[in-house]
Amino acid sequence: MSNPSTSSALKPKLTFELMIEHLEEKQVKFNHTSKEEARIILENSNYFYKITAFRKNFEKNNKNKYVNLDFKHLQDLATLDMRLRYLVMHMSLDIEHAIKTKILADITNDVKEDGYSIVDSFLKDEQKMLEDYLHAVKKDTHYNYGLYNRYKYKLPVWVFFEIITFGTFVKFIEFYYREKGRPVKYKELNELIRYVKNVRNTAAHSSPILLDITQKGQIHPKKISFPITTFVKRVPGISDGVRKKRLSNRKIHDLTVLLYVHNRYIESEGIKNARYKELENFLLRAKREKKLYAEQDSLQAVYNYFNKIVDYLC
Repeated sequence: MSNPSTSSALKPKLTFELMIEHLEEKQVKFNHTSKEEARIILENSNYFYKITAFRKNFEKNNKNKYVNLDFKHLQDLATLDMRLRYLVMHMSLDIEHAIKTKILADITNDVKEDGYSIVDSFLKDEQKMLEDYLHAVKKDTHYNYGLYNRYKYKLPVWVFFEIITFGTFVKFIEFYYREKGRPVKYKELNELIRYVKNVRNTAAHSSPILLDITQKGQIHPKKISFPITTFVKRVPGISDGVRKKRLSNRKIHDLTVLLYVHNRYIESEGIKNARYKELENFLLRAKREKKLYAEQDSLQAVYNYFNKIVDYLC
């Protein structure tokens, strides 16, 4: 039974026709995409909640109606967001693999480590049992069931890395940095990896990254990561004012961290060049509808910021 105190506030399910009407009421125009084309898109290509989320990147007038927003903007941003999520996942997987390789190399070269004690120390630090991490793979239908069956009582770190989530791996990096006396080689990574996790998880869960990408003031200037401030200061064409403004947006900050960490910790030039090519292709695709964004200064500013970052890295 519905709660009478809250049911009246629930938004009703809309038919596709009512979705179009709702957008029209909000002054979303259909000059570049017809209403019929929009209905087909909503029914077959993208769903209403996700595609309309990008409207938050556009200004409203004093009557709470959108200004210069066409359905084509929403359609294009949804497509760009999908491409960006795939790119973020590629870069995140590169980073995860590279860092696991570095840590395992350090443990291999450390005569004080046997590969098992470090896992025990991590479990103690987290106040957890091995079973807390193994329960997900203990079913015989799980791809890693063989690992569980063999190592369920004592787990070496190289196997532990194969079964933990990225979030747990981030905790391990932060633990490892403290456990090993805060080595300089992991100092920046310890500070930045949590931000890689933020944008990586957003992409992995298929949540919009470009939502609220034009917002400012989400991060206090004093809380912006120092290595990222230093990095962006070196990028030609980005003034102090632009840097502070753009990095005050959480997603821009975290995407910048992703680009920096990838450049800093990926040693393979082949992988770097492949990702830079993907970045360049993404930015090229973003320019395809540049006439559509002629009056969208905020979105143009975000594009120009990342275009300069990628030019600098490439």
